[in-house]
Amino acid sequence: MNVRLQDERWVRRRGVAVRGQAFDGADLLEAPAIAERFARALEDGAGRNQDADAHLEAVAACADSLEGFFAAVVGLDADSTYLVADGARSIPLWYDAAGSVVSDRGWIARDAVDAPRDPIAEREFLLTRYVTGPDTIWQDVFAVQPGEVVRLGSNDADEAPGVTDNGDRTITRHTYREYWPAAETPTDEDEDKCSGDQPEIPLARLEAGLRTALDRLEVVAGDRPVVLPLSGGYDSRLLAAALVERGRDVIGFTFGRSGHPDVEVSRAVAAELGIRWEFYPYSRATWREGYHGEAGRHYREWAFGGDALPFLAEWPAVRGLLEDDRLPEDALYCPGHTVATPSERLPRFAGEPQFDIDWATVGCGPAVDADERGTADEALETVDPTLEALVEYVLETHYVLWDLDDVANVSTSDGGSIQDAFRERIRRGLLGDRSPAAVWDPATAAAAYERWEWRGRMSTFTNGDCRVYEDAGLEWWLPLWDPAYVRAWEAVPLAFRRGKGLHADLATATYWRVAGITHDRAAVTDRTLDPADRLISVVRHTPVQQFLERGGDWEPPFLAPRERWREPGSHPLAWHGIVDDAILEAAPSNRNLYALRTLARVEGVDLGDPSWLADMGREWFDRSSLE
Repeated sequence: MNVRLQDERWVRRRGVAVRGQAFDGADLLEAPAIAERFARALEDGAGRNQDADAHLEAVAACADSLEGFFAAVVGLDADSTYLVADGARSIPLWYDAAGSVVSDRGWIARDAVDAPRDPIAEREFLLTRYVTGPDTIWQDVFAVQPGEVVRLGSNDADEAPGVTDNGDRTITRHTYREYWPAAETPTDEDEDKCSGDQPEIPLARLEAGLRTALDRLEVVAGDRPVVLPLSGGYDSRLLAAALVERGRDVIGFTFGRSGHPDVEVSRAVAAELGIRWEFYPYSRATWREGYHGEAGRHYREWAFGGDALPFLAEWPAVRGLLEDDRLPEDALYCPGHTVATPSERLPRFAGEPQFDIDWATVGCGPAVDADERGTADEALETVDPTLEALVEYVLETHYVLWDLDDVANVSTSDGGSIQDAFRERIRRGLLGDRSPAAVWDPATAAAAYERWEWRGRMSTFTNGDCRVYEDAGLEWWLPLWDPAYVRAWEAVPLAFRRGKGLHADLATATYWRVAGITHDRAAVTDRTLDPADRLISVVRHTPVQQFLERGGDWEPPFLAPRERWREPGSHPLAWHGIVDDAILEAAPSNRNLYALRTLARVEGVDLGDPSWLADMGREWFDRSSLE
């Protein structure tokens, strides 16, 4: 087995390599202690039974007993090697189909086996910016999935069947930690206690889960300050308010264009909580210089594992604030990504009671997905609570960066259509090991959809945000993906989970209590901030800084409405500066930056250099890369 782990934070003990930290109850285990746990587990499995199943079950049980953010390679020198990912897949691992190479860099596995491209996974990446399931855009290169143990072992007759890749090796995948939220039918007593405007039981559970998550965060942080990327949404607000209430030293930072509601709400939240706040303004020049400079090129190549675009939103801000000594290097950085996010994009299900969506809770945050669905003037789609209806909803909602019709006539190697191949991938992501009969009503349909996002989108693209902090040499933690909070959210009934409503209620109540402001003010997000309020904030909070952050310009700040954010020059992150003007002019106006980045990644062209346009022209954007 060729194990090629590049990050210097991997610790090797007794044939086990571990990165990260995890809790066993209240006890924090560092990487050496985790490695010792896995080594003992493997020995215990061997002592009980020489069967490979016993070894796999022992490793999986050990992984399931640990709560935190870690990855492990167990059995470095043994015939069988076990790859372990935590429930958020916060530290990715990749391997090849022959079970011959393992790495924490997808491209190393690709190069080791000289892997060609996988046409189906590559097209899924083009349409979504990530690849669902264990696949990558390279054939026979796979990623360990969240909450999964992968066994790479010799193909002995006594072993349980896995994915047999050749006559000598098998790959066996085992999910030890699932996510299937609140799909059980509640009892009458539960219904009574969780109905109306008083969701007492689920809220109490959610508060308890948050307390455990924050207790753990404080242990990890020790005496260090906690730095939060502070957005205009509820997630980072919840963390900031709860940590201030605990007396922690909290620093918030925000990025984008002055006057954008995300920036102005963040500015107000920091001021009302009394925490230090740093703002890093973005412009076209910021992106042009950073993205195409040596550091930007290195980050994009280093962070690309073949299954998701590297996360970019706060990359320039983190680097710039550190270089200016405005953020400490020895702090604990805590992005607000949360298990509640998949609940934002749930459709209405036929047969559900009538309800209104609070659009203030949907899609709020640092404008990363600002031009996607989820605006107040959109009617929420209603779908049947069936597996096939859910498959179509996912296909029509997420496979949208390019026209799905452009790949409709592409055939797979077995003669089927590529859209049918996508549908089969979606089914696997919705169900896992469950039967199709597991989806039969609104509660189970919602659970399946949220499972798909957990495994498909969150654990690849969104949680890939951790690479931004690693690239800067910083330590990170994901408190709202702590298993205690995940379990608490998983138990929330659909009615209170939809639109991540109960999560938003907890954030509002915590912020209101700590900041001492009105409840209405505590509930304001980037989605609901009035345009006049955005202008008033010029003088309400840090007026001198407002003046300086726009280079002394007292003109009204960024006020472009959401419906214009697709237009180059009008996005609140100004990140169209990545793309040369000639390329922007040639590109279809309805294609956002994610679409251009996926196409550039697949085709290997430079978005800052338009010289290739002379040969390819506008048609390059239309069909050539998708057919």
